[in-house]
Amino acid sequence: MKLCYRGVDYDYNPPSLEVRDSELTGCYRGRSMKFSYVSHVPVPQPVANYTYRGVSYSTNAQGQVQSTTVTPDRQPVFQAGRISTGKGLTARRHLLQEAAEAHRANIQQSIQHRIEVARAQGNDQLLKQLEEELHQVA
Repeated sequence: MKLCYRGVDYDYNPPSLEVRDSELTGCYRGRSMKFSYVSHVPVPQPVANYTYRGVSYSTNAQGQVQSTTVTPDRQPVFQAGRISTGKGLTARRHLLQEAAEAHRANIQQSIQHRIEVARAQGNDQLLKQLEEELHQVA
């Protein structure tokens, strides 16, 4: 089909799709009608390399999974029972300890504030519960 857009002529050939009539029939405004559907619509599959739980695999254009060989220099990030004494692990542990301490301090401050509000309101039952919670955190 020859088309023209802003003075540029070009040929456009829309993809041809095979349409089949289905067994479904219906009624629209009093007239019977038959439904049709496209028999096959090609869907392009992504071609990529993936890793799931340390196992590498890839997909092809047909969507099939192909296993790939694992390179020996690549190790899984976490292994059960593996103990590393590198600088990165000690720094990570230190950061996690600091975060846990900061979290505990924030919880204590929040409970202290709630205790002050309960005292100001004269709510003895809530005050007792908050003091028990403070002792559990500390």
